[in-house]
Amino acid sequence: MKRVAIVGVGLIGGSIGLALKKRHLVKEVIGIGRRKESIDEALKLGAVDRATLDLEEGMKDADLCIVATPVDIIPEMVKRMLSHFPQGAIITDVGSTKEQIVKEVDKILHPKGHKPKAVSFVGGHPMAGSEKRGAESAEADLFEKSVCILTPGEKSSSESLDVVRSLWESIGAEVLVMKPEEHDFLVAAVSHLPHLVASALVNLVGELKEKDERILSLAASGFKDTTRIAGSSPQLWQDICLTNKKNIAAMIDRLMTLIDGMKECILEEDKTALLGELERAKALRDQLG
Repeated sequence: MKRVAIVGVGLIGGSIGLALKKRHLVKEVIGIGRRKESIDEALKLGAVDRATLDLEEGMKDADLCIVATPVDIIPEMVKRMLSHFPQGAIITDVGSTKEQIVKEVDKILHPKGHKPKAVSFVGGHPMAGSEKRGAESAEADLFEKSVCILTPGEKSSSESLDVVRSLWESIGAEVLVMKPEEHDFLVAAVSHLPHLVASALVNLVGELKEKDERILSLAASGFKDTTRIAGSSPQLWQDICLTNKKNIAAMIDRLMTLIDGMKECILEEDKTALLGELERAKALRDQLG
């Protein structure tokens, strides 16, 4: 590819730009943003070759566009991009939820009763990142040995899927391909629910702090490690939760059933059952490394 445009050059978008440039995978990386401070930072760090606030200018002659904006505005961003995008080009994204995005984008690209747009969309979600934000936190090797999930829509071409797969593999990620609804169900358990649990734990300590401030001095590395992700952008996670609400609600119900079971073991002093639950969790956690 000659040119890749990245809409949103924060942590993920900036890291993609750095990864592409470090490995000399494209001739030019173009950053497109809404705030001059953000694109200036991306330029300063070398995450992009040139940057602009003008969507039309940034999209011109791009072979591939990566949308790295908050999930709630990805479909609208794709809609805005279409009039500026070269025919035959490819769009992908990095949103943490997929079913709603893929469905809405498919409708935009393939409107009923109208000629389909001459571009192809492949949903994507790199399972990498941190609680930090902004291009200043970007890393060229962020995706090394990570997993990136691709969720092509019903109308996505096999050629576009191959291109996007190749991009992620070229910057170090292992690619898994699945249906958007499968992605949202699984990620609700391993990503979305953990964030809510971490936030709830921090809020619990906040409530206890009102009665005894000494609790904060007792919050050692175990608590900090467990709740680190609660430091992520609240606005970002609000949007993620609301675009995957059914799956997240179902996972909360499943977790509450498990918590209630452990609570019962403790109250009834059922050592065997409690030990069994703890051992089962340890065995699976050990597999993760």
